[in-house]
Formats: sequence, structure tokens, C-alpha cells
Amino acid sequence: MGTGESRPFVGRAAELDRLRRAARDAAAGRPVVVVVSGPSGVGKTALVERFADEVGGTFGVLCTEGSPREAELPFAAAGRLLGRGGPSTLEVGGGSVLEVGGRLIEALDRAQAAAPVLLRLEDAPRIDAGSLQACGFALLRMRGDRVLTVVTTDRPARTLAEMGLGGRGARVEQLPLGGLSVSEARAYVRLRLGRAPSESRVRTLVEWSQGNPLYLEAALGALPGGLPDDPRALRVPATLGEVVAEWARTFAPASRAVLDLLAVLDAPAPVPLLGRLLGSGTVAADAEPLVQRGAAVWVREGGLPALRLLHAAQRQALYAAIPQAERAGAHRRIAEVLQPPASWRHRVAGAEVYDGDLAAGLRAAARQEEAAGQSALAAEYGLAAAQIDPDDRGRREALLRAVRLLVVTGRYGAALEHREAVARTAAGPPRAEVLGLLEFADGRDTAARLRLREAWDGHAERGALAEGAGAAAEFGVAACSLGLADEALESAAFALRHTRSEVVRGMAHANAAYAEALRGGPAAGLRRLGYLPADTEAVPDTETDALTHRGTLRMLAGDLTGALGDLSAAARRRHLGMSRISVTAPLLYAVWCHFLLGEWREAARTVSVAFDVARTAGRSVDFFALHCLGAMLHSFSGRAEEAAADLHEAAELALSADMAGPSFHLAVSRAVREFCAGDDERVAALLGGAYREAAHQGRARVYGPRHLPLLGVAYARTGEVERAEEVLRLLEGAEGYGTLAALSLGWVRGAVAAARGDGESAARAYRTALSAPRDGGDPLPIRSLVRLDLGTLLLERGETGAGRAVLGEAEAAFTAMGAAPFAARCRARLGDGPAPAAGSAGPVAEVWRSLSERERDIAELVARGWTNREIAHELYLSAKTVEYHLGNVYARLGIEGRRRLRDLVQRERAQERARE
Repeated sequence: MGTGESRPFVGRAAELDRLRRAARDAAAGRPVVVVVSGPSGVGKTALVERFADEVGGTFGVLCTEGSPREAELPFAAAGRLLGRGGPSTLEVGGGSVLEVGGRLIEALDRAQAAAPVLLRLEDAPRIDAGSLQACGFALLRMRGDRVLTVVTTDRPARTLAEMGLGGRGARVEQLPLGGLSVSEARAYVRLRLGRAPSESRVRTLVEWSQGNPLYLEAALGALPGGLPDDPRALRVPATLGEVVAEWARTFAPASRAVLDLLAVLDAPAPVPLLGRLLGSGTVAADAEPLVQRGAAVWVREGGLPALRLLHAAQRQALYAAIPQAERAGAHRRIAEVLQPPASWRHRVAGAEVYDGDLAAGLRAAARQEEAAGQSALAAEYGLAAAQIDPDDRGRREALLRAVRLLVVTGRYGAALEHREAVARTAAGPPRAEVLGLLEFADGRDTAARLRLREAWDGHAERGALAEGAGAAAEFGVAACSLGLADEALESAAFALRHTRSEVVRGMAHANAAYAEALRGGPAAGLRRLGYLPADTEAVPDTETDALTHRGTLRMLAGDLTGALGDLSAAARRRHLGMSRISVTAPLLYAVWCHFLLGEWREAARTVSVAFDVARTAGRSVDFFALHCLGAMLHSFSGRAEEAAADLHEAAELALSADMAGPSFHLAVSRAVREFCAGDDERVAALLGGAYREAAHQGRARVYGPRHLPLLGVAYARTGEVERAEEVLRLLEGAEGYGTLAALSLGWVRGAVAAARGDGESAARAYRTALSAPRDGGDPLPIRSLVRLDLGTLLLERGETGAGRAVLGEAEAAFTAMGAAPFAARCRARLGDGPAPAAGSAGPVAEVWRSLSERERDIAELVARGWTNREIAHELYLSAKTVEYHLGNVYARLGIEGRRRLRDLVQRERAQERARE
């Protein structure tokens, strides 16, 4: 009783050569993803297995495959790759693509230390969505790794989309497979029959089969006497299903029974299980003819010898050929032996008519799985109940509940596939609620709000207050997104009054906090979240959205370090079914924290990670916010072309939005670009227009601490002093914490005083701001902007020595951050001219401009003394990727070794400080 594939392999020389080239690239540190695609039975797995055997001596091989038993279990396939011995979400992390993807990167990093790695993802459409997303995230982060990933799928476009690999990022090569040629098919038949048939007979066979190897195998199996001498006597059924059925009939009854049972099981089956189901003690012997003639293969399942069919298409054909009554009976027998969830699937498949008892059992199982946190599995049970319940109302309720679960667990694509079925159900609050959630999944928050309000009101009118509480909490999420504070607070109060669900209560608390911020600013929202434990690890899973809001509001109020702690924890703990905020939201606001702390490289790195998370698990609206952030970072760094490109992308994405929010944030992003370019009039026009618009008043209160200082300074500089004073009064009336609030307020006060011609008061306001205690993190960009204005004012007042000293401090800080436009302004005011041209700066400064974002990240951290392993963990990269980028930096500098790099960077910085 062996294991392995008995099916012959011929041809595919060109395809093997492409895989070999990809292997050579991977071995040389150029990772590549090869997507092997084609119809069922065309030989995708056979090709990859032949290639894996060929490179097995030089590559380590990691493999995971799709399984119908695990398709609804989050991160099941990833769990097997990580060697955790099971599919539980908890075993691979907190249900987060970021967390599990990071672990996959670490696992691949360890694996390639000994040899290049071949990572096989077999039958990708059957792999659970979480694992595909985590694998996609890991692959997007790889450069320089010795990893070749081969994905087999019959739906390549969908698979790439689910993995987030459809656009830029990982290097992806498509390898579509067609049928065998006549010469290849002739060689195939020779291997099977031991002799070479005539070309004319094989040509007829290829015409019927289109060269599909599974079709050929089945056709030969259905002709135990071999091909007839007369080609006209060759009669092969026209379809794959028919020929597989004829092939099956050529086996002895005992072997045929094993074959049929494998088709019904739809999974590898250990010999003891097959023997129990068939009531036979000779299963192993009965299976040998199947293996010898290529109808089945031996594998290992749970440490035991197990049998599986050759191919999914073969299974479908065999299954269809089994009489309905026999098939249903087999499913029922299997259901009595297996444990959930497999037993439920077989019970459903064995139901020959509508079955009310089974539907009731499925609904109960769905509730049990939902309570246990297995919402995706609960959704599967609900969809099954919707198929077999004899009662129209029962079918409708099961469908609506299942689709709702798909949305709340973030499986937006799967949920939207049922939109038409939901729309055909009878009108009522449950239907309105699910349609609202589908609008949310589609990124249409205005439409979602209308539907969810309809659901909330409808439940309340019927006296279904608990159901109304759930709809109210979902409504509140949309209301917050739209900036409707009063509606969000109303919904939160209703939800908290009428629910016992901790998940609903968590949503309501988060909505209420954000709504309070919309009405009274970030500090008001933080007071509403005072019930949360100070320790982020002690915050319950059901309060994940509240934790994200606390981090966001802390950042806006000025507690930058506290905000980073909350946001970092929230980003890594995306518990399925317990969070409604976008998976990228914690990362987005972490970018702002890093930016305001002057950690611009960390900000850029977080944007990179957030893009890859959004590609694999986000909503389309996430990309708008990411491009706005990219534009801000590029503007402050003096990369005008890159900033313009990001703003263009953001503007295109804003066109498809059904709410006003994007227009506010787009105006702000454009204003930031103009501020960096020195056009204060445009800053005042853009920001002033955004903040005056009535539809944006809530957002203006939430985001005011971040944007209003810019607006107040722009008004003062352009002579609109009264408006600048209005902004100043708003800032004075706002609650803020730490250094950020003090610096922002002092900056605007100084600008207003300077515009009034009161230089003494202006200088005093700037100095007071700069002397504020450094609580909650030091906002270096704002501090440096205050220094820039103070130094300029002092020079204008004739205080040359003091002015030059302050400007020198500002220039050094701007240079260290990479704020090229502002460093240049400092030098201009100092009379030092523009930044040194390429060739006149130090060697590091000259090369630095030509490095990629990631190369700069790594070089910066090496200069700080970090190890490759520490850098890899920080950046969600592998050590091989770090080595790859570091090698590029060494080559451009013409040096060897990290100590030499560190010395050069530090010496260059010392020279820059001396030049000041």
C-alpha cells in the first residue's frame, strides 16, 4: 500500500521549462508567483507534482490544498502551512490577515534558510478566504526571497483577486494549460497500453477529448481491450462525465463501491473509515485495481493510509452517475459516522426532499457556531438551511441571516453574490437590514444608512426590540461614516437599551464615542470611552472598534504615544464578526501618529503595509484614504510628482463615493500639498471651503486639531486676520492634550500676532509653545514649523544670532525627517542657498535620493544598529528581503558591510549639522 500518483506524465516541455526558469529566479533571490490554470482534468496538479519531484532535491517544498471540509474555517489552510496541526483560527493568531500573514513571512523566512522554497497552493478556489488573503499579503511583501509560489486554479482571475495579487506588487506569471497535442497524447497512450497506437486512432481520441488527460485516462480505462484497430470502431462518449461513468463500470463491484463512496465523501478517506461505511474488511485490496489503473491514489490522512480520487472533475462525473437514491443513502450513512461540520454537509446532501427537521437542526447548529465565534461556518449552515427548509419563511430567514454573517465577517465578495436572492425575498425589516449591509459591503454608506434605518424602524414597530437594537447599531456605523452625530447617538442609545449582545453593545459604544467626537471634538469622544481598560490587552474582543476609535481620538487630541499603542493592538486583532471598522483603519491613523512624531520612514512603511492589507482584505474605499495619506507624505518630502499621482488616484476613487466625506478629505489633502509648496492663498481657499461647508461640520470638529492650525496660519499669512482669529478661538475652546495641542495653539497665536504687526507678542507665543512639556510624544514637524516661523520673525526684527540659531535647529530637524521643501526654506532664510546639488552633497545624501522607499527604511534602521531579523519583524518582511534591499544599498554606495554603512550615514549627518 504505497502513496503517490500513478497517472502517466507526458509532454508539457514548454510549461516545465517556464517553471524551471521561475525556479532559477527564485533560487537567485527573485521571488515569483506562477499561476497554473486550466479546466478540470487538464493536468495542472500532474504538472506541478512532476516539477516538485524534479526540484525536490534542491528546494524545500511546502504545500497546502483546498478542502471542502475547511473552506469555511478561517485560516485553516494557513494553519496547516504553519504546522499548527489544525484549522482553528486561534491557533494561527487573532483572525487577522496582518497577524497570520506576518507569521507566514516568518515561516517562509525560516524555511528558506536551508534551501529555496517551493510553496504550493493546490486547488486554490477551495482554500479558505482568510488563508488566501494571508498568503497574498505575505507574497506582496517579498523581495529577494528564495521562494517560488505555484498556485493551481481553474479560476485564475478570481484567485488572484482574492489573494490581492491582481495589480502591482508581487511578480506574477500566468501559465495556462491546454489539452495534449496528438503526439503528446500518443505518447500518453503508449505509456498506458505499452504499445504505440496509430496516429489516426489517437487523433480521433484527441478530437473527442480535446487532449484533456483525465478524459484520455477515463477513455482508455473504459476500453479494457485497448483501442480497436479500425478507427471507425472507436466509440468514445462525447462528454467527460459520460466517459468517466463508463470507465467506472469496468471495475469489479467491490472496487466500484469504493470509487462511488470516494465520490460521495469528496475528501481523502482512511481505509478504516471506508471499511466501516462499506461494511467490508477488504477495502485495501479492493482499492488496488483503482490505483493500478489510475482511478485513485494513496495518500496519508492523519497518519493513516487514505485513498482519494484522481481529480475533482472525476469526482463530479462519478457523483453525477450514481443514482439519486443511492447517492442520498450514502450521504446519510456518512453523516452518521462523521462529526460536524462534515456531518451536516452530508445530511444536507442526503436530503431528497425539503426537510423541516434538518433545517431546524442546521439553524440550531448555525446559532451554536456563531456563539462560538465561527461565523463563517454558521453562514454555511444558514445557506444550507435556506435550500432545504419546506417553509418559505424559514428559507428566507435562513438566507438573510447567513448573508448577514458573511458581511459582518468581512466576506464581502461572497455576500454580494447573494444580493439578487436577498432582493427577491419578501419585504420587511430583516430584508432591509441585509440589503443595508450589502450596500455597506459595496462601499455605499449613504444607501446603507437608508436601508438600515428602514430595518431599525421596522423592527421597533413590530416590537422586536432586540433585533431592532442590532439594526440600530449597524445603522450607527453608517451614520458615523457620514458624519451624522445625532443619528449615531440616537441609534447607540436604542441599541444599548434593548440588547444583551456584547457584540451589539461593542458597536454601540464605539458609535457613541465617535458621535460625541463629531459633536464636541476628540476629547469628548475619549470621555465616552473612559470605561475601556487602560491596558490594550485587557480590552475585550467585542470592543475592538472602540479600541480603534480610542487610538484615533487620542492621536487627534494630542496623545500620540498612547494612540500608537491602541492602534497597533487593534491592527493585529481583527476578530471576525466583532468589528465593523475597515481592517486598514488602525493602520491609517497609525500613519498620522508616526508622521506627527517625525517618524516619517515609519509612516511610509505603515502606508506600504496598509496598502497590502487593503489589497487582500479591505474595502474599495480604503484605497482613497491611503492615496490621500501618500499624497501628504510625498508633499512634505518634496516629491511633487508622486503627490500629484496619489491625489489623482484619490480623486478618481472619490467620484464613485455616495457620500460627502471623500470631498472633505480630498480638499484637505490638496491643501497640504499647497502648504508644502508655499501657496498660502490656496491653502486658505481649500481648507476654508472644506471647513465652512455645512455637511462637513461634524468632521471639522473631529479632525480640527489636525487641520485647523494650518488654516489659521494660512489665513494670517494672507492677511485674513479676522478669519485667523476665528480659527484661533476654535482652537482655544477645544480640549487637547500634551505638546501637540500647546504647539498648535502657540503656532496660530504667533501667526495672528505677527499678522497684526505685534512681533513681540508673536515671538512670545512661539517661545511659549516651544517650551511646553513634552507630554504624549513630541510632534516634531509642528515644533519645527514653529521654529521656522520664530526664526524668520527674529531675523526680520534684527535679532540675527537668535534667529539663525532657531532656524538652524529647524533645518536640522527638517533634514533628518526628509522634509526637503522646509529644509530648503530654512537654508534660504539663513542665506545658505538651496539644497546642495547632486554631486556636491555627501555620498550618502547623493545616493539617498535614488533609493526606493523600502531601501531607505532598511538603511535607516541599519544605521541605528538594528539586526536584519529585527528589521524584518518591524517591517513585515523576511530577512531575505532585508538582505536583498541592503545589498542594493551597498552596491550603490560602493561599500561592504553594515558597519561601513552606519559610519557613512552618521558621518554625513554630522557634516550636515556642521554646515548649518
